[in-house]
Amino acid sequence: MDTKRKILHSRKKQQQEADGDITYSWICKNPSCRANVPLDDSYCKWCSCCVCHAFDKTNDPTLWLVCESEKPNDVEFCGLSCHVECAFRKDIVWVNATGNLMKLDGYFCCYSCGKVSDILGCWKKQLVAAKDARRIDVLCYRIELSYRLLDGTSRFSELHEIVKDAKSKLEVEVGPIDGPSARNNLGIVSRLPVAMQVQELSSFAIRRAEYWSTSVARGLVPAACRFDFIDVAPRQVILRLIEHSSAEERGVKGYRLWCDKKGETPEDDQFDTDLSRGEAQRMRILFSDLEPCKEYIFRVVSYTRAGVLGHSIAGCFTKSVEIFQRSGGN
Repeated sequence: MDTKRKILHSRKKQQQEADGDITYSWICKNPSCRANVPLDDSYCKWCSCCVCHAFDKTNDPTLWLVCESEKPNDVEFCGLSCHVECAFRKDIVWVNATGNLMKLDGYFCCYSCGKVSDILGCWKKQLVAAKDARRIDVLCYRIELSYRLLDGTSRFSELHEIVKDAKSKLEVEVGPIDGPSARNNLGIVSRLPVAMQVQELSSFAIRRAEYWSTSVARGLVPAACRFDFIDVAPRQVILRLIEHSSAEERGVKGYRLWCDKKGETPEDDQFDTDLSRGEAQRMRILFSDLEPCKEYIFRVVSYTRAGVLGHSIAGCFTKSVEIFQRSGGN
C-alpha cells in the first residue's frame, strides 16, 4: 500500500474499532492489510483489485491504477484501485477513442464508479521503473507496459514515439519484449549492449512528459455520474444514475446513455436514452432485448448548454437463463 492509502486504512480501522463494527466484519487475508471488511463486501476495498478482487503481497503501487482526486476539492472519486493488467483485460484504458462525444485519448475509467482519469501518471511510473531496473525481464516488461498504455494515441504521439524507439532497440537484443524469451530473461541489465540507450530514452520520455504536463493545459475530464445496477437479468438490465453533488454547480442539463456489447463502438448520434437532470434523478432506466451471458458496456455523458461535460462508463454481465431460473427469477 502506498503512504496515502496506509494512512486512510489506519484511520478506517480506528473508526471501526470505535464504532464496534468488528463483530459484523471479516478480516482481510492480506498480511500487510488485515483490515476489518464489512460482511456484505466480497473483497477488501483497501488493498484488493476492484476487477479481480485479488491482492498482491508486494502490492507494487506502480502496477495499479487508482481512482483518486486529480484537483483540489475533488469529491467525485471512489478511491478504489485495480491492476493495470486487469484494466487492459476489461478495456478501460482508452487511447484515440473515436467520435466527438466519446473522444477520449490517454485516459482510464474506474471500473467501480466510472470516473475518467488521466493515464499519464501511470505511464511515467513504468518508465521510472524501467530506468531503475536491474533485471532484463523487469526492464522489458516496464517498457512493454508503457508502450501498451499509449499504443494508438494521437494526443501523446511524441511521448509514445520515444518509448517505441526504446522498444525497438530492446527487441534487437532480446526478441519481442512480450515474448517468453524476454519475460523469462533474468540477466543483468548492465550487461545488455543497449541498456544505457534504453534507460536514457526512458529518462528523456519522463522529462518530456513533465514539461508537457506543466506547459499545456491537460483538460481533465470530469465524471458524469455513478451507475446503480438495480436488477440484472438474462435479457434486461435496470439501472439508475446517481448524480454527483457538483452537477448543479457545473450547469449540467441532462445525460445521454449508450448500451453496447463489449467490443462494439458506439455511434455519437445513436444514444439509447436522453434524460434531463430531473428525469435522471427519479427514473429507473430499462435496457431490454439483451442477450444472456454477455458483457455489456454502459456509457454516459453529461452535457451543459455549452456541450458535453463529463464521461462515465460501467459494465456488467447479463445472467444465464438456466441459473436465473434456478435462483427463482421469472
